[in-house]
Amino acid sequence: MRIFAPVGPADHDALRSGAARIALETGRLVWGVSDAARAERADEDVEELEYDALQDAVFSALGQVDPRMRALVLAGDVPDASLADASEVGGAFGLRLAREGALVIASAHATELDAAAAEVDDTDPALLWFDASELPAALDYAEAPLR
Repeated sequence: MRIFAPVGPADHDALRSGAARIALETGRLVWGVSDAARAERADEDVEELEYDALQDAVFSALGQVDPRMRALVLAGDVPDASLADASEVGGAFGLRLAREGALVIASAHATELDAAAAEVDDTDPALLWFDASELPAALDYAEAPLR
């Protein structure tokens, strides 16, 4: 399943090395379009649902970074069987890693605004897309303070 994982401090070393995968610990909260989420919104296109799941991950990431920093979210794939429902804490697209595994990274998405500016903006945060081969650059971009 394609999931969206906010980047945390433990992910930085792996991203700096340019690794195409990172370890995900059991219990980690991520977002994705589960069968249950798809069933609840059966009339919507999967791409629209994935966009909504990505935005949920972005809002979570914005709450975890210094207000002067941009948020960074990884998109990638894990086996469906490694995920459990976490909608009670993550909303309709909330999932939790049921067992330790590795995220095969497809891309990274960084907010254009820092967390403080994104908080006062009433639209979905605009995102920049980075290919998996550009992970060190994505991390540099996200960590560069805007003020």
